[in-house]
Amino acid sequence: MRFTLAAMALLAVLCGCSDTDGNPAPAVDATMLCVSSECGERTVLLDIPSAENLVFSDDGRLFVSSGVGVFEIVQDADGQFARQLISEARGYTGLAVKGDVLYAIGGDGAVWATRLDAPQLQVIHTMTGMCIANGTAVGADGNLYIVDEPLNLCVPDPKIKRLTLDPGDPFKVAHEEVWVQGSELGLLSFGVGNTLRFPNGLQADGTRFFGTDGGSIYHVDLLPDGSAGAVTPIFFEVDVHDDLGLVDDGVLLANFLTGRISLISRDGELLQATAPGVFSFPSSVRLGRPPMFAPTDIVVTETGVLLDNNLPLDQLSVFRRRP
Repeated sequence: MRFTLAAMALLAVLCGCSDTDGNPAPAVDATMLCVSSECGERTVLLDIPSAENLVFSDDGRLFVSSGVGVFEIVQDADGQFARQLISEARGYTGLAVKGDVLYAIGGDGAVWATRLDAPQLQVIHTMTGMCIANGTAVGADGNLYIVDEPLNLCVPDPKIKRLTLDPGDPFKVAHEEVWVQGSELGLLSFGVGNTLRFPNGLQADGTRFFGTDGGSIYHVDLLPDGSAGAVTPIFFEVDVHDDLGLVDDGVLLANFLTGRISLISRDGELLQATAPGVFSFPSSVRLGRPPMFAPTDIVVTETGVLLDNNLPLDQLSVFRRRP
């Protein structure tokens, strides 16, 4: 996500004290992964201005959102990576895949979608009452869940919205509602309580959603009646977590503030982490998928210098075990 002035204030306070996107995750156990500078290394694949979030389709196609559009990432016969624009040249945040449809979220609340067989995003809906629409996931009910992150000059109203999709038309939103309501007085970002304040990343595994909020990681369950269970914090550290990715028995974190990625268990134990500063403001993290990546590769988007798309620090990279 794109951190603004309000976000920088949050960073300052913290210092003083982004798997499923609707498609199955690779079967990778946390013990199989290298998420440490002692065993692995980062390789830059290509530059993407204001790189935001990433998502894989079931067959391993990779899509990346950014401040200048949504790209499909392709690889040629020589192993070189390139980007192909599949959207208007504007800013996008959350991404999710459901079946053969890619959904992309604009920070302004616009919802874009396209079939994967001929990807070209088109607006299908615009959400109301959003500050910065961001982390996006497909729930077990087949609907879209989208975080609203109050970081711009707007009245703080942190929440997770649910967009009910028409069962017969994946390009039609039948209903929009608030699923989890946060508060401008929430302190979850600072490891206190369980009220959302700066929600950001969101991923789903069955009926359980995992999310980030400042220094905290939490989960919240989709109950049988469609309502949300209690927001349950599982991990806190003095950092700002952007997006997150899921492993069979763990959670990968993009540690935006400290420039690293880390791996925690699903009950909140820190298992591994790279050294600080390995990445340039990492914004999302996912396990790789064939054919372009090994299942144990960790693919990362890096936002780079805030509000600057011109420096060569906004990148797509991969972290993998050294030979």
